[in-house]
Amino acid sequence: MKTIWKASVCIVAVLLSFSIYSCGDDDDETVGSRDLLLGTWNGVYYLSQEWEDGEKVSDSKEDFVNGTNRYSIEFKEDGTYVEKDVYNSSGSTNYYHGTWSYSGNKLTLIDTEEDNYTEVWTVTTMTENELVYELREKEKEDGTTYEYYEQHAFTR
Repeated sequence: MKTIWKASVCIVAVLLSFSIYSCGDDDDETVGSRDLLLGTWNGVYYLSQEWEDGEKVSDSKEDFVNGTNRYSIEFKEDGTYVEKDVYNSSGSTNYYHGTWSYSGNKLTLIDTEEDNYTEVWTVTTMTENELVYELREKEKEDGTTYEYYEQHAFTR
């Protein structure tokens, strides 16, 4: 009887160790890598959506003409980035500079020209030729719940 009990305890201990090991945090799944992110990415589109108390109030998509130089971002080895935004109607170009870091699937962009304004984007796709990252935010103000979703898609 003691032998069966000891064997049962051992089996339960082994099974528990497998179940505990498999319950890791899957929220930070690795997508691509820092090295794969390096270089210049040309904008394909930008999607922006907003909700107030669960009702969609804004839904817009700006097409950057599939990889032309209308909008781009360059991630440099030294941890800095440069965004280039060309306005078609006026022809003027704006440049934005900052620092970046990448870990797991989180891309942190710090705009050093705007009081170190920080955004943490979730990378959903990163291959040699395709990059997609998104940002979701939710806040409550004066009893109203606001939700925001943004997505950028790029190609090389």
